[in-house]
Amino acid sequence: MIRRLYNRLRGRPYYRKRKRVLVLEGGGMRGIFLAGVLQSFTDRKYFPWRLIIGSSAGALTGTAYAAGQIHLARDAFFTELLSGRFINLTNILRPEKHILDLDWMVDTIIQGPEPLDERALARSCPVLITATDCRPDNPPRTLYLSSRKDAIATALKATAAIPVLYRGFVEYGPHHLLDGGLLDPIPYGRALEMGYDEDEIAVVVTRHRGYRKKEESFWVKSLYESYYRDHRYRFLVEAMGSRFLLYNRALDDLERRHRGIDVIYPPDDFRVDRLTRDGKRIMEGFAQGAIAGREYLRSLRG
Repeated sequence: MIRRLYNRLRGRPYYRKRKRVLVLEGGGMRGIFLAGVLQSFTDRKYFPWRLIIGSSAGALTGTAYAAGQIHLARDAFFTELLSGRFINLTNILRPEKHILDLDWMVDTIIQGPEPLDERALARSCPVLITATDCRPDNPPRTLYLSSRKDAIATALKATAAIPVLYRGFVEYGPHHLLDGGLLDPIPYGRALEMGYDEDEIAVVVTRHRGYRKKEESFWVKSLYESYYRDHRYRFLVEAMGSRFLLYNRALDDLERRHRGIDVIYPPDDFRVDRLTRDGKRIMEGFAQGAIAGREYLRSLRG
């Protein structure tokens, strides 16, 4: 009763369910759905979080949202990320060039005309950013970089560094970092490990309900093996080959074992994929995310 009155005096709606952790899946350009959901949260001043955990595009949108600048991520999907500067498929034949120019992308978003407000980010809840540490001759492991302790630009580059599409690794101290979704694609398990209850966690995914990832084709596996043919990275190649199993297990557990966790899914007709460059589809995906965000908040109000 007191909390409801407090929210009313501050012009905020009252929500029956109290959430504490927001988990955001990645997925390249599919992250536009996340931007739509978080835009709806921002428009309604919904920010109950004590912790945000994001992978790849989820880390980018989660960081912007935590800093009170979700428009930075939203506008990036509409402009910078659609430019030929970010995604250049012709570079697949130029091994010295990145197919995804993450250095340019992160620098443009964080240090652009309106830079990321790192002071606001420091005052907000912590953001954990997943990255995969691929040190030679060692099985890869997931690191959870923190917006309060680690270099934010490096963390955002690392979590989005898709193997092969980003040449080499993002170096951070002794770590050789790649795509945060490689081993922990939907990192709600980290919140459970930290002691949060299922009903305190909300997850936003970027695939429709019922989706399951297929095993990589022979040709894609051959590409991985060719690119990482150095024997020191044999564990990395193995992990990439079994990634679909980890991803599907995470979805299975969300639907069957951890049913107390709230999950926001894109609709079945969501048409954005990892490397989509169709502006009309991107706009449509953002609108679908905004609708999903509004519907979720409506459900919380009972």
